[in-house]
Amino acid sequence: MGTLAAKRFKENYKASGGPYKGQGYREIANNKIKDKREFILGSNANGSKVYGLQLIQDKDKYFISYTNSKSSKKEVGKKSVGSFFKDPDFGGGRGSGGGSDDTAVTESLQCYFLSILFNTSATKLDNKNTELKKLQEQQNYCFTFDKSTRFKAEVLYEKCPEDWLQTDVFIKSANAIYNSVYAKPFKNRRVYFHRGSPYMKAVYDNKKRAQDYDKKNNNPPLAPGSFNDDKWNPGDIWMSTKSPTDKKPFANGRDEPIEWIDLREAVRNTADDHTLGISLKKVGGANAMITPFNTRKRTHNNNTKFSGFSFGKTGDFFGSTDVYLHFNDGGSMQCRASNVTSQWQGNMTGKYAYAGKIGGGNINHYVEKVFKKSIGKNSVLGNSWKETYYSNSNLDKMYLLYEKFINKQKPGIKDQVVLDKQAFKNAADNYTSRGRNASKAFYFAKYMNLLFLESIGAQTKSAKLDELSRVIVRYAMSNTDISTFFIKVS
Repeated sequence: MGTLAAKRFKENYKASGGPYKGQGYREIANNKIKDKREFILGSNANGSKVYGLQLIQDKDKYFISYTNSKSSKKEVGKKSVGSFFKDPDFGGGRGSGGGSDDTAVTESLQCYFLSILFNTSATKLDNKNTELKKLQEQQNYCFTFDKSTRFKAEVLYEKCPEDWLQTDVFIKSANAIYNSVYAKPFKNRRVYFHRGSPYMKAVYDNKKRAQDYDKKNNNPPLAPGSFNDDKWNPGDIWMSTKSPTDKKPFANGRDEPIEWIDLREAVRNTADDHTLGISLKKVGGANAMITPFNTRKRTHNNNTKFSGFSFGKTGDFFGSTDVYLHFNDGGSMQCRASNVTSQWQGNMTGKYAYAGKIGGGNINHYVEKVFKKSIGKNSVLGNSWKETYYSNSNLDKMYLLYEKFINKQKPGIKDQVVLDKQAFKNAADNYTSRGRNASKAFYFAKYMNLLFLESIGAQTKSAKLDELSRVIVRYAMSNTDISTFFIKVS
């Protein structure tokens, strides 16, 4: 749960658990001092253990003076309450379970902060107009869910990681959105905010309809097989002036579009009128930035080019099972097995590390589009694709590809001695990872990677390799030709 949030001291927020359940944060701090219970300096339970001497208020700021020993009354330091861990005495250890649970909480709570700006007379948020009571008043405008459970403001506030409140992430993000040009169509109107709601499901139902239509009517389809919701539009939350029960978020009174390009334009048009997707990132600086993606002019279309490949990060063929495709802008894609001996995929790294993964089937989709061939197979384009699993009969082919590519790696990697076939097999058979024999993993992943390099002719730079790099990066960044408009807060 991180360190204590000063905001909770200012409003004397009551703990919903722990030995001081029902008491405000100020009372808890004073009682911990009186009862000589430990305070913990730091953001987790492993911090330094100290004993409080006094809770000090300086205007709207709070500090705790402390000593190192339960029996001592000599002050050795004084720090703001935000320097101390939220331990179980403050109700800590109960909140959300971290990871996806925290994400559901923070995304949902952002809706409540935004609602204060759009649905009250407030034009700027601060710590005075975002107390729990103010958030609770937005319940009728915030349709935020985790699975089938609708969140209430008080539940979100209780479960929220302390550092999000302590650093005013919600306030910074809400103010930035409200002051952006993209908020103009929503001002002076009733605005509803959605996270996992039926209305938000209706948004992505449009994407599913378009994808089904694409698969049925286009060969090959415009979208890769597992074109997930985030790659079409990574909106974590959506804001809309339409009724929360409306089943046609992009219709504008007409039937909703069913083809990718028409749907792309409809999403952009409705952002200028009544429905907008927002991608949320935790704000680390003094102010939040708003960046539009997939605009009409496609201003963020990426023009990445291919700059080479390497076996592992260093070029050592037998040092790892993976291969890296490198791009001219500092990004790369690590191709590897996600399940030791199955499920070959790409993992965006370097500049694009936050963009996530791209499945093997989707990589093959773009290989087919650009090179008119499949990875490892001579299958008809557009048919279902699967990884090629290594068997002993593939040794000759694998060795030939090793010979072909071992000294064709990106500039800066020195040429290596080419092993003969028996030495190659011995090295592969004896490949180890984390102290265990992992030759099966090596054969599967390395053979798939070699087949990939073969399918794209990676030994020689070309316009097609530049095009493949461009479309893969654009897919990873939710920036394909059929991806739709959203704004990102960061």
